Amino acid sequence: MPVLLLALALLLLTGCRMEVVAPITLHPDGSATAGVSVRFDPRLLAELDALGVDPTAELSAAVAADPAWQLTRLREDDGGLRVSVSREVADDDELLRVYEELTAGLAADDPALELALQVDRDERGGASVSGAALFRPPRTVGLAVDGVAVGEEEAALAELVEETVTAAVEVEMPGRLASHDGVAVDRSTVRIVLEPGVERRFSVTSQPPSWWSALAVDTATLLVGAALLAVLAGGVLLLLTRRRSSVSPEA
Repeated sequence: MPVLLLALALLLLTGCRMEVVAPITLHPDGSATAGVSVRFDPRLLAELDALGVDPTAELSAAVAADPAWQLTRLREDDGGLRVSVSREVADDDELLRVYEELTAGLAADDPALELALQVDRDERGGASVSGAALFRPPRTVGLAVDGVAVGEEEAALAELVEETVTAAVEVEMPGRLASHDGVAVDRSTVRIVLEPGVERRFSVTSQPPSWWSALAVDTATLLVGAALLAVLAGGVLLLLTRRRSSVSPEA
């Protein structure tokens, strides 16, 4: 049985929580990063551990079969575990294909985070991302006794999933946000919160990226470099001022 279905069954029975996020990053050079992130809370991890189940086993196997994907595990301060898979794509067309392929092999009863995207960029580097997202809850908890499914019926299960599972899409744009219909995380990132079983249409646009975003250094390095230049310039000006003051009396 898939680990995600088992985890859903456990969190429904024990009051645990899970978070599923699709992070999308558009880079100024036209490339992008696609991925999926799942967070297991400490209680859910303890239940899975008691059953001898590794929640990252299936993802690890899938990533091993396709070296384009990278798997990361992050143990958070409260004991929760965030497992993420991501891959770099060369352009926006490949980004759209990646999210289409992620759910292509799933059965109708399987939980899924479905995305249908459209990405547009203008000549100056401004970008827009629009489309629809749907977190599809499972129709069963995946448990069966003598071949007969047990557990909550579909409607009740969907209601329980809504209470215990957080699903979202996070879009990081190449420039500062111009407009969006989600929740701003920072100046360039928007979080689109999904209601299980309900399609959510969204639109995000951004301004052209700053000129320094094309440089192969991060913002922190730029700030440090700017500070060092300022100190150096100040030192040069101080030396010139002292030199002029020492030369003036003789002149």
